[in-house]
Amino acid sequence: MFSGTDRTALADAARRAAELLAQGARPESVMPARPVPAGRDAERLAVTAADPEGLAEGLSFFADGLPSPRWFSGRPDGAATRTAWCFGGHGSQWPGMGRALVDWAPAAARVLRELDALLPGGVIEPLMTMADGAAGGPEATQPLIFAVQVATAHWLWSLGLRPAAVVGHSLGEVAAAHVAGALSLAEAARVVAVRSGLLARAAGGGAMATVGLDRHTAERRCARTPGTVVVAAHTAPRETVVTGESEATRALVDTLEAEGVRCRMIRINAASHSPFVDGVLPELRAALADVAPTAPHTPWISTVDAEPEPGGLATADYWARNLRQPVRFTQAVSALAGRGVRAFVEIGPHPVLIRPIRDTLRAEGVGEPLVVASGHRATPEPVSLLRLLGALYCRGLELPEPFGGGRDVLRPAPEPTVGRG
Repeated sequence: MFSGTDRTALADAARRAAELLAQGARPESVMPARPVPAGRDAERLAVTAADPEGLAEGLSFFADGLPSPRWFSGRPDGAATRTAWCFGGHGSQWPGMGRALVDWAPAAARVLRELDALLPGGVIEPLMTMADGAAGGPEATQPLIFAVQVATAHWLWSLGLRPAAVVGHSLGEVAAAHVAGALSLAEAARVVAVRSGLLARAAGGGAMATVGLDRHTAERRCARTPGTVVVAAHTAPRETVVTGESEATRALVDTLEAEGVRCRMIRINAASHSPFVDGVLPELRAALADVAPTAPHTPWISTVDAEPEPGGLATADYWARNLRQPVRFTQAVSALAGRGVRAFVEIGPHPVLIRPIRDTLRAEGVGEPLVVASGHRATPEPVSLLRLLGALYCRGLELPEPFGGGRDVLRPAPEPTVGRG
């Protein structure tokens, strides 16, 4: 971590540190002994790397004005002091996700061990052995995504970080419910197990795709496509998820791509948020009838209901509507922007919401937002998580000492009470 009175001073400090590292200095020895006091620094720099060579490269790139994922800089304008934690849905999985959390982050490892006993099939062994494409259908993949999301959130809690609000996209609403305090870990795990299992049963040739159209245009194009294809998610002002029969969804995508519309198929053979799941909704309501959520201690912005914080959150009926109704994600981000939130952290294995969040904030006229993710495909969790903390620091979050790497990166803080149990 470096700070300076202006960018020129910061670049000079980074260049000196890179030269010392090239001469064999230890990484901790090149850190400034006396950072510019908070309130007087106009620019901050955070560089994250797995080894001294990578650290030297990141410092050199910043000093020379070259872009690199190793460094993040910004003005400590206070944007990071109120963050929204965002949890994505299907599609963020990748082989190797979550493995480093078991050994590197004790708070996350404890949650993964608890979930290993709570979720059918466990989570630790599947995370350790997952190969590309081997996770299978939603009943296998979605519990693992959920596990990485909540384990990461508990790690952030252990560092003393707290969100100003939470929001989830489809599956991600279950993690949001737990982090908000509406559901205990055991209850959230049960919701995920029931939801993903029934979704797998309803799969039957469904498909999903992202299309670069606003939701109203997407609805009209779906209606004109032979077969069953509907809007599944309002992701961004000009990005919509469509779903339905595989042939109908593929035909719509082919037509739109021929017109120059950006489209992307989603790696799932189910059609959630469509009539395909109608048959399993009564069973879902029955299986979760005894779920008794508590009042959230953190604002949970719904992506199911038009009212941002409606009553009846996390009930059995809510989870049925979560699986069936279109996801109102861009509306939820707009609501948060209206409350003055300028920092958004996507928590999960790999970002699937970063671009929709940025597009929504741009449409809302939010200047210089902070939009960052906790995980990145094929990047070790220690690197991506420390990069996240560095980004928050650069935009004004004051992190306690010591700040470095390994298990004791920060002094742990008590986790908030989360639901019952």
